[in-house]
Amino acid sequence: MTIQLTSNRRVLLCCVCVLGACVPGRAQKAPDWQTAAGGKMEFEVSSVRLKAPGSPYAPGNVDLDASDYFRYTGGLVTTSGSLANYILFAYKIADASQYAMLQAQLPKWAQTSEFIVEARPAGKPTKDQVRLMTQTLLADRFQLKVHMETRQLPRYALVLDKAGKPGPQLQLHPDDGLCNVVPGKTEPADPAGHGSAPAPWCAPIAWPGDNGMVHLRVMDWTMEQIAGEFGRDAPMMGGLDRLPVVDETGLSGRFDINLEFLRPPRNSPSVPATDGPEAPGTSFVDALKSQAGLRLVKQVGAVTVIVVDHVERPTEN
Repeated sequence: MTIQLTSNRRVLLCCVCVLGACVPGRAQKAPDWQTAAGGKMEFEVSSVRLKAPGSPYAPGNVDLDASDYFRYTGGLVTTSGSLANYILFAYKIADASQYAMLQAQLPKWAQTSEFIVEARPAGKPTKDQVRLMTQTLLADRFQLKVHMETRQLPRYALVLDKAGKPGPQLQLHPDDGLCNVVPGKTEPADPAGHGSAPAPWCAPIAWPGDNGMVHLRVMDWTMEQIAGEFGRDAPMMGGLDRLPVVDETGLSGRFDINLEFLRPPRNSPSVPATDGPEAPGTSFVDALKSQAGLRLVKQVGAVTVIVVDHVERPTEN
């Protein structure tokens, strides 16, 4: 299929509307990352098409996640994912638990479809600038309007177990430029089939270790991003409830975290954040405390959520 790139664009500055929706009589403050990236931007040309059911997975050259890890090296931006993936990426939502909440707000066609985007930016943008361009693309092609709300919801607060004392496996990321390097596609095979750490990669990655243990490593992420990732990991790897995780550690900077723990059996019931599973070994909760000096505290508190006000099927290219 020939891809036709349309919609010539220029970089624009945004002065009034934020997050694709304007609130009458009240200006919304843009997130700091959005202001630093330069405000509202647009791709020069763009194409959006429906991904054929059953077609091979093709991630493209920009990861639709909240991390700052950026594989793009120039030329066309190519991405593939659900509309919810694009929204979470465009607005840099680190809280992985919001995917389900966002999906529930979308019409059936958006819940069951995936889209391939090919777009040409001006120059060589940063990842946050690609997010801003994606915001505009979603508004133009899907007529998307969203806003942020702060609600009182069940959540986990990620806190330090001892004030001011991170654990040994939570370290500030060294300024070594490693996360500007794209990792290799293949890793050396481990004859035993486990225990071999993958090459450094500045994104969450897990691999099996000895005696049923799991290694989880995240590199060069803020604590807010790490907390957001735990919104995905805590239910899957820790047997905890599927709730938002909010950073309340008070730690600033970018960190590496390495955890080793025993994953609970499949289909096991949720366990309290203060207790681990009965199986022998170190649970996810135990590893957080002993290895990283962190705890997850279940509570009701403020959670910022993204709300969909309007969306339509994408316009043709």
